Amino acid sequence: MKKKFNNPTTRVIVSIILGIILGVFVCFMAIRSGYTYVKGSSLTEYSVNIFGLTIFDIQKVGNEFKGTPNNSNMMFIGIIFSMVLAIVTEVVIALKNRKRKEGDK
Repeated sequence: MKKKFNNPTTRVIVSIILGIILGVFVCFMAIRSGYTYVKGSSLTEYSVNIFGLTIFDIQKVGNEFKGTPNNSNMMFIGIIFSMVLAIVTEVVIALKNRKRKEGDK
């Protein structure tokens, strides 16, 4: 299984996909906690923010809550997670490879 991830292209693609999944999960949890927060308070409007970016607006309409997504900010969050995960993965692998080469000398 380790052989599959020796190819940098494969590693970056996997990192990007995992970063997008992680970004979706983080947005989902933030939106869910936003609904929990607004339902437990007397607010009629609430904006869910991640890293200062509004990803979802919740408004009380009558007795129910309606949400409006900000898709471009959610996509940006996914891109940020993808880039960070890809960079961290490559840095960790480069450091491991450097230690192996130093140990072989």
